[in-house]
Amino acid sequence: MAEAPKLKDYFTPEVVAHIGDRIKTQVPTFETATFTTNVFNNGWGDLTFTERSQRIADELWTGMSLPVRPALEALVASLPDELAEPDGVLNEGFDLWPYGDLIASYAVSDLDAGLEACYELTKRFTAEFAIRPFLAAYPEALDRLAPWVDDPNEHVRRLVSEGTRPRLPWASRLDLPTDQVLDLLAKLRRDQSLYVRRSVANHLNDLAKADSERIVSVLEQWHAEGVAETAWIVRHAMRNHLKNGDPRVLAIFGYAQPKVTVTELNVIPAQLPIGDDITLTFDVASQHTSPQQLMIDIVVGYRKANGTISPKVFKYRELELGAKDTPAAIESCTKKLAMVQRSTRKLYAGDHSVTIRVNGQDLASTNFSLLGV
Repeated sequence: MAEAPKLKDYFTPEVVAHIGDRIKTQVPTFETATFTTNVFNNGWGDLTFTERSQRIADELWTGMSLPVRPALEALVASLPDELAEPDGVLNEGFDLWPYGDLIASYAVSDLDAGLEACYELTKRFTAEFAIRPFLAAYPEALDRLAPWVDDPNEHVRRLVSEGTRPRLPWASRLDLPTDQVLDLLAKLRRDQSLYVRRSVANHLNDLAKADSERIVSVLEQWHAEGVAETAWIVRHAMRNHLKNGDPRVLAIFGYAQPKVTVTELNVIPAQLPIGDDITLTFDVASQHTSPQQLMIDIVVGYRKANGTISPKVFKYRELELGAKDTPAAIESCTKKLAMVQRSTRKLYAGDHSVTIRVNGQDLASTNFSLLGV
């Protein structure tokens, strides 16, 4: 199988020349050939993808040789058509990534022109990185985003949430007033676009890492509204709390203290080489006179190189278990798990554990052994 091309190799001479030609349509004095030559000089082969994008942005800025506002106007005028679908930010390629780098690097002195450029860029690509220096430099910038929550373009509405995330991947941390941010997110909590709602949920997940108590309180109120779109946000935002068995968050979704027993927990085989599969079997039996809503998770304790155990939670099933002494009072469960090496988790020989967690409570555990290969 041929090796997939590296992301850093996206900016070929053809792609870079195309970017230059796009700018030249708006800035006749721009020299595409000189721009392309300068981009590929001075150690291009050693640069990462982000460094290459920044190099292109730097050479665009130099080649345009314009003040900030006319430069951004030319940049915006050179943009392609708006995206027709959600989730298309990266599907059409990375040609516009240097545009965001240029805005972030050279336009922060002009808040109005900078925000307008971000507004237009996000409708074609994304401006979640480009907008962050403006939010960090200008306290009033956050207020300027308020009208965008009602924009007809879902990419603009998403930018309100994604661009203000405190822990946006690939970006520096951003410390904005939580009250103002929550006001913006609250206005997006019923958004019809899953693309927007996913961003809102991820943002709330970020905020919960710094102030869990406050965010859970907010989401309790939102969930009580009984709106399907909002309920989706709350559940996705609280996914880590649910995995960790937070009783307060479990209660939001109707998962009470479980009155069940977990029996007949087996790992088959109990000893196996790395690379094979295990099959878990167990029974969950009701000890309550009424039906119960259950969230069943499987926690695998992976042995690390130093002998300590690192738990990994696997979502298994959600179900309604019948009342005690009824035919639906017992649920037999089976789950296969692959014990293979992954780029995100290295396996080591030795004893490992399996724990069955029901509504946040660890109710049964057993061990199995991995053999070296």
